[in-house]
Amino acid sequence: MFEMPLVRLFLIILLATSLGVLWYLDTAFYHWDRVLPQPEEIIVETVPESSKNVTTFNKPKDFVPTNEWQIIDEGQPIPPGLHVQIDLQTGEKKAKLMEDNGNNKTNSLAITDSHIPENFKDPNSLPDNSHKFRSYEELKDDLKDLNMTIKSDMDIMDELSNRFKEQLKLYEESDKSLQNILTDLEYLLHQVDTAEVFVKNKGIQLIIIPCINSNSNSLKALGALLLGSAASNNQKVQIASLESDILPLLLKHIDNEFTFSVQKNCIYALSSVTRRFPLAQKQLIDNNGIQIFMSVFKMPVSEFNSKLKLKITQLLEDLTIEIEDAKLTYEEETNKQLSIEAAERVRQYNDVHLKNKLVENGWCNILGNELIMLSNQLPLDEEKHEMVEASGKSLLAMQKLCKVKLHGNKEFYRSFYTLQMYYKQLLQNDAFFDELYQLTTELTNTYDPVLE
Repeated sequence: MFEMPLVRLFLIILLATSLGVLWYLDTAFYHWDRVLPQPEEIIVETVPESSKNVTTFNKPKDFVPTNEWQIIDEGQPIPPGLHVQIDLQTGEKKAKLMEDNGNNKTNSLAITDSHIPENFKDPNSLPDNSHKFRSYEELKDDLKDLNMTIKSDMDIMDELSNRFKEQLKLYEESDKSLQNILTDLEYLLHQVDTAEVFVKNKGIQLIIIPCINSNSNSLKALGALLLGSAASNNQKVQIASLESDILPLLLKHIDNEFTFSVQKNCIYALSSVTRRFPLAQKQLIDNNGIQIFMSVFKMPVSEFNSKLKLKITQLLEDLTIEIEDAKLTYEEETNKQLSIEAAERVRQYNDVHLKNKLVENGWCNILGNELIMLSNQLPLDEEKHEMVEASGKSLLAMQKLCKVKLHGNKEFYRSFYTLQMYYKQLLQNDAFFDELYQLTTELTNTYDPVLE
């Protein structure tokens, strides 16, 4: 009676248990009954047989690889370095030679893209961060919205080049404009009153000195020319120049600056400031002016150098003749007041000791060598005629000191005689050379005792 209910109860429990298990499996393993797709084949590169410690007693037939796929028999060894293809569904293996003829010596497993399952991921691959970075064009667009631009090195170089060209053009225009201003100003400063107002308004400090100190040779030359024009025969400008301490600056450019226009105009400015101004001459000597002048005669011979030597010789000629003129004026002056002034001037010249300084620095020998050189360059041009005149007059003005230095120099005396005969011949056709003939004749007679 109780057997039937027990059997039924057992069946019900068994059925419920089965349903519970099925429900659990269906819940825990979604699509558990589906089979994942398997890759049809993978390509591997075999490990060399030499690396395997496998002993085979029944050696199968050797596998001879070619460029075509060949089936590998079960247990058949293959040489290393082949392309191997395995069909994962059938288990069939094929192999062929590498396309690069065996240059690839690696023994790693290789899976080609064409056989990789869609859900396969390379664990060694780098993460794809391309979405995190923007292209150059995208950055330019973003910065454009912010009123910013990206410039390459080439863009910056082109921009700097263009800016330099613009600034260079402005500098050239500015430099040319300054030159025009200084040229016009130089013309006005030839007038005594205008020059005095110019220095009163600190023109030397504000215009002339900055020009000479500039990096432009054109401005240097014009600044010196400006001073030379203003100081010429203008005592107030001479005094202002001395007080501004500009003489060392002018001498520096004669010594170190090799641009001819600068040197020439600096000599001109020194000439204008020091002529008939013993105090300026003393400052010239105190700042090694004589040594700097003498150094010009040691420079290599050139057209420009010859012009500079002429300018210096003419300046020193004038300064030495001034001394003799001051003494002569004092001796001939009858007016008491003027005589006192003349005596003071002679005293100032004597304090300078210009002639002695010239002799100490070899001026007599330099003049003698110049005349010897000129006597060997006949015929002479106009500039060389001027050099004969300046050198000859300087030797006459310093004859007492130079005769001692040149005593016994036969070549020196011979040069006088050669030049005397040369000008005597020119005088026959042109009276212009009369003064030079008289000068060389006087030199010959004055220095004749040199032969004794």
